[in-house]
Amino acid sequence: MSSAKNLSGAVFTPCSASSLSAPPSSADGATPILFASNTPCSTSASSAMAMTSGASTQGPPAHSSTPLAQRVSASDYTTRVNAVAEQVAQASEHRTALALLHEGIDALGAESAVLVSFVRDSTEVSSCRFMLACEPDWCQRYLDAGFIAQDPWLAYAAHHSEPIVASTLTIADPERQRVVELAARSGFASAVLVPAHSGAGHSRISLLCLGSSRPGYFEGDGFGRFKLGARTLALELHDWWLARIRRELMVKARITPDDLELLRHERQGHSSKHIASELQVSKSSINSRFQRMNMKLGVPNRRLAARLAVECGLLIG
Repeated sequence: MSSAKNLSGAVFTPCSASSLSAPPSSADGATPILFASNTPCSTSASSAMAMTSGASTQGPPAHSSTPLAQRVSASDYTTRVNAVAEQVAQASEHRTALALLHEGIDALGAESAVLVSFVRDSTEVSSCRFMLACEPDWCQRYLDAGFIAQDPWLAYAAHHSEPIVASTLTIADPERQRVVELAARSGFASAVLVPAHSGAGHSRISLLCLGSSRPGYFEGDGFGRFKLGARTLALELHDWWLARIRRELMVKARITPDDLELLRHERQGHSSKHIASELQVSKSSINSRFQRMNMKLGVPNRRLAARLAVECGLLIG
């Protein structure tokens, strides 16, 4: 991967990491999405990864010295967090969603955050998107080191839905410890992991990681109320990502209602002969339509086309 002097405010093409086992084409219809300025900063494009960056250069907020318990006890705490979360679904651009993430961090009482949306294929991450509201150099170092495959926080999010303080995880593996140590040096000395899942059978997952540069900040009193607000924000941001991916896929691949009808049949295990009978067309016509759709979606077969539609929320699994 070519290095970048500053990830903040750059426009990225899809990035690569040697630990990823992703195909050259995006498994989720991803397009380059990091945009906070017009300055391009390209990396090698061999995996389905994209980033949105907007880290502040002004340092920690003024309230960073206030204990979490005092922050969450404010009478308007829940109202402020919910007011931000409610606006996420209406965000039409990435920069708007990123601005709301910053507002959400401030309302919750955290200093920094990373939202990672990824597809978990068996035991590997096959595509990944980042929204950064933290020290931008962290992401460059994280990707250069190939930490995705060893990230214990992503592993937790892939199998759990309960928000937790990251320090409660038992991490014995030295490589995984390196991932956490890098985060601790980059504004996540204390961190909360907030997973968001798409529902049963979906492999699309998001992890909202909220951080503080103060060790032990989230380990004290006040976490119970904090995690309720954090979960609300994480779920709204996760749904926003899915809606964005759906739109990207529909536009890029020009998926039509007729295409979705074919994919629904495929998810139900119907053969070309069965589908042809239902639609009153020839079997060869159905096979040809699937072939064209596979090419549009960049997948090798109809089974993966249907799975992709489910992962992106175009179909209910």
